[in-house]
Amino acid sequence: MTDSELTELVIRYFSALDARDPDALAQTLAKDCILKIQTHDITYSGRDTISTFFATRWEGTLKAVHHNFTHTPSHSTGRIASQFTVTYSGIGAADPKSNANVFTMCKDHITKIDVYMAGENTIKS
Repeated sequence: MTDSELTELVIRYFSALDARDPDALAQTLAKDCILKIQTHDITYSGRDTISTFFATRWEGTLKAVHHNFTHTPSHSTGRIASQFTVTYSGIGAADPKSNANVFTMCKDHITKIDVYMAGENTIKS
């Protein structure tokens, strides 16, 4: 994948999160994708598990918007680091935070997402 293709896939991933669209999210993930919240030692394995996790989370009133991105792609490794701000709204919303994800990709799908978040885990189930 080119640097542009890596970046476009990550943008689709975050757009699906912000739109709360589990189908669009699933389309970005490889069947055996792993989501690892490194800062809290939590792992979700498999596209269906990850999509269901987010779909269940989206049933609540808390919403997140990801913005102010800096993407650093590496086509030679098939990886991209994305630093961003996430802003929350709804009952019990946390303060905005600066987070980073490192994505590994293969054949137009995300195969691994390493999440590094400031403060408490705001994407826990």
